[in-house]
Amino acid sequence: MTTTLDWYGCATFALRTAGLTIFLDAYVDRSVNAAGPEPRLTAADVDECDWIVVGHSHFDHLYGAERIARATGARIIGSYDTGLVMEQAGVPVDQMIGVAGGGTVALCDDVRLTVLPSQHSCVWSQAAMRQSGDVCVG
Repeated sequence: MTTTLDWYGCATFALRTAGLTIFLDAYVDRSVNAAGPEPRLTAADVDECDWIVVGHSHFDHLYGAERIARATGARIIGSYDTGLVMEQAGVPVDQMIGVAGGGTVALCDDVRLTVLPSQHSCVWSQAAMRQSGDVCVG
């Protein structure tokens, strides 16, 4: 099985393995292009993605996930905050898997994702939290 890992800047990577394309975070709109003068990748350019794994709900990890998920049908794995923000951005709830750490998600028969807890705060998702009446705890 061939596996590739491409870096797009910040904390965003595209992992291709076992026939899957998995984005680790989704902030590609500020992607780097060390190879030359061709245009950088933007979320609107992504036409192949099966999964988006969001580390936490800050814009530099989450921004773009809504466009990639809507365009490709990719499922998003992320925190409760991530789910709220993505739902408000028009991503269907059935495309999201909420995680809090400690669980394992099977991405396919050969690839499993183990989720570890994160203690990072939810800064820009607080408006969504206020609308839902929930409390955001970082």
